[in-house]
Amino acid sequence: MLLFLRRLDHCLARLERAALVLLLTGVLGLGCVQVIWRNVLTSGLFWADELLQHMVLWLGFLGASLATRDRRHLMVDALPRLLPASWRAGRQLLIDLAALGICALLAQAAWTLVRSEYAAGTILTAGMPAWLAQSIIPLGWCAMALRFALHALETLAQLGQRKTGA
Repeated sequence: MLLFLRRLDHCLARLERAALVLLLTGVLGLGCVQVIWRNVLTSGLFWADELLQHMVLWLGFLGASLATRDRRHLMVDALPRLLPASWRAGRQLLIDLAALGICALLAQAAWTLVRSEYAAGTILTAGMPAWLAQSIIPLGWCAMALRFALHALETLAQLGQRKTGA
């Protein structure tokens, strides 16, 4: 199971990195075009600002997911400072499980949002369905939940090795 999750994580990370490169290139290119058009033609692309906002949303969630993979995400480190170092694995397991639960709840709430946008049939000015542009929200939370689950399983494996003396 752990090996399968690691492979899934590896494939997901490759996909996320490729999407990040494409999105960042698109944001920079579209942003430059928008600036040039506004300065030269005194009017920009009317749909570009909204599209850029959604592209930045995608960049943020993909970056957060990759940061979670490498344990470089935002975290509060008050608990580690208060507990003894010998409790590190148990403390980390508790943190990973709590983060997993929070990400799962947020993914569920985001899924409700995307479903309501789908049902409403909202279309962005760029012609894209709003639910498609917002789909990164539940997908991002699910990817982060997967990473926290993997971290928790790895910590459990470490704890199991300590108990067996391996």
